[in-house]
Amino acid sequence: MSNGYTSKAVEVMTPNIECDIKRRLLLAGMVGAVGAFTATPLFAQITSQGNTTVSSDGIVRTILQSHEDNEGNEFRLVMATYPPGVGLPVHHHPSVGFNYILEGIAESQYVDEPILTFRAGDSYQDKANAQHLIFRNADRINPLKYLITYTTQKGQPFLMVP
Repeated sequence: MSNGYTSKAVEVMTPNIECDIKRRLLLAGMVGAVGAFTATPLFAQITSQGNTTVSSDGIVRTILQSHEDNEGNEFRLVMATYPPGVGLPVHHHPSVGFNYILEGIAESQYVDEPILTFRAGDSYQDKANAQHLIFRNADRINPLKYLITYTTQKGQPFLMVP
């Protein structure tokens, strides 16, 4: 016999479980795409120095996968790591980016929008051609690590500072 609370708890938790499953499927698809397009193991790609850049403020970006189509579009899967408290200057993106937070806490704000906070397991989209006022690691102790996928014209950067 149910007291009514169990049923309510299941109703409240079901949307959260469904959202978590969708996020996990997105991440699995991103990781699967890396494996499908390359013979190099994922761990070897992550530790490869040739595909990694480190900015002066310690942001590490590793290109896990890159594919160019016949029209000159380049698809990339990148893992980014931000040191505690580090963020970007005002910038914009030439195309949409899909992000998945692996570790840490990110804060992001586009013009005319509130600051949004994303934690491990969250996914979100970067907007194309919109002023990105804030993107930073909101944690002062731990690094932020996330995956991002995007498509640009070959050689065009995804992060453009005005």
